[in-house]
Amino acid sequence: MPVLVLTMIFSVVFAIWWYWWRPRPRSPRTYPGALPIIGHIFEAVKYRNDGTAMPSTSFCFNSSHFKTFLIFFLLISVPTWKIHRKLLNPAFNQKVLNTFVNVMNVEAQSLVSQFKSVAGQGPVDVKQFIIKYVLRSVCRTSLGLEANDQHMIDKEYVQAIEETIAIVIKRGLNVALHPSFIYNITKMRKRQQELITRIKNILNSKMASVMFLMYFSKIYTFQIIKKRKSDLKTTNKKSMRDFNDSSLNGEYRDNGKFKPILDLMLHLSDEQQVISDDDIRQHIDTFVFGSYDTTSAVLQTTLLVLGSHPDVQERVYKEIKEVLGNNEELTKYDLPKLVYLEAVIKEVLRIYSIAPWVARQLDTDVVFRIKFIISAKYTLRAGSTCILVLYSLHRHPSWGPDAKQFKPERWLNPETLPTNPNVYAPFGIGKRNWKQYAMMTLKTSVAHIVRNFQLSADISNLNWKYEVVLKPTNPILVSFTLRS
Repeated sequence: MPVLVLTMIFSVVFAIWWYWWRPRPRSPRTYPGALPIIGHIFEAVKYRNDGTAMPSTSFCFNSSHFKTFLIFFLLISVPTWKIHRKLLNPAFNQKVLNTFVNVMNVEAQSLVSQFKSVAGQGPVDVKQFIIKYVLRSVCRTSLGLEANDQHMIDKEYVQAIEETIAIVIKRGLNVALHPSFIYNITKMRKRQQELITRIKNILNSKMASVMFLMYFSKIYTFQIIKKRKSDLKTTNKKSMRDFNDSSLNGEYRDNGKFKPILDLMLHLSDEQQVISDDDIRQHIDTFVFGSYDTTSAVLQTTLLVLGSHPDVQERVYKEIKEVLGNNEELTKYDLPKLVYLEAVIKEVLRIYSIAPWVARQLDTDVVFRIKFIISAKYTLRAGSTCILVLYSLHRHPSWGPDAKQFKPERWLNPETLPTNPNVYAPFGIGKRNWKQYAMMTLKTSVAHIVRNFQLSADISNLNWKYEVVLKPTNPILVSFTLRS
């Protein structure tokens, strides 16, 4: 019996030793400076200027396995995104985005009205105000929803999304739950499935006026999509021909008339048959989810920063008054003129990186040339997962000696900015169809708010936590005082 026990112990020890020390011909050699056991983890938040990447292809990154916790259930996958990105570019063409300005004005004015109800009452937690505003705005521009269709999005969607995010974070922090065969048997997985089903059904639901469409539907009824298809069939043919030309030529020619993003997706589905209803649902889920989490977080932080920097706020206010004059609403011609406001938003995104880090899986080898060592190279092998620390990237020495300071003026002089554009990646590295949409939403909302209120806040004692995006540990409190 003792011999059997010793044999088993020896086998386990040998297996562990072999797992950690076996030859790995495809693994990169250890980068200089690693410490025993912890390796380079102490370097995670330091600056590095040792190497320059030379990827052999411009598309060498896939989302890491952590992001698949959400992708499998809710978001669109990387291969699908690569196929559809160019097809959907017309939906985010500047001419299309310009048609959203009126909707953005209406929603921003509604937000101002809500803040007026609490003006002069001291510090206010702005989170719920802004989350509802962002959801209303994105649902009107992407789905074409009207106010009476919004109630489920405002209530159930927010609750379901926040609980889903909490589950994803809890799983991500517990290594034991990373393997799917373990996670799939937990109550957490069952609850996540329930929440994802609720989220899908909320986005795919409409009013009782289209209930007759459910008779031939599957488990996810795609009611919003079906209702919108029905609406599009009633539009005149010329409008649809213009829409067809716009999708083919990358332009939008419909006399500036507003059309939600869903319309273009439905056109690609019905006329060109290049995108399915389920693809549409995934794109809409991704767009709404991304807007809810990122845009709302950036807007909250921007108000906090403006309230904490009165001099910056006053300069923004003067620019808004100069551009708008006595006009109540912004136009597509006004937004590009708000140069300093855009600089403030960009600086907020740099200093308070909405995504402090992103993980990516390499699908091809990436070679680094090591500075100060002639002909020295270091290769990250395909299949490796690398973490890009955007927090450190945005404080890289190439930003200058004031890299850690909040200084919007740096964006007004391009010559003072880093020469490498990849040093600034607030939404992650790579192409994002909705970057300009997000900037338009932020500029419109901040312009309306600052024009009507003097903001007061204190960012100095605020601590931050990382969920899916960077968020404060405490409520963001801002005081609103009506301007005369």
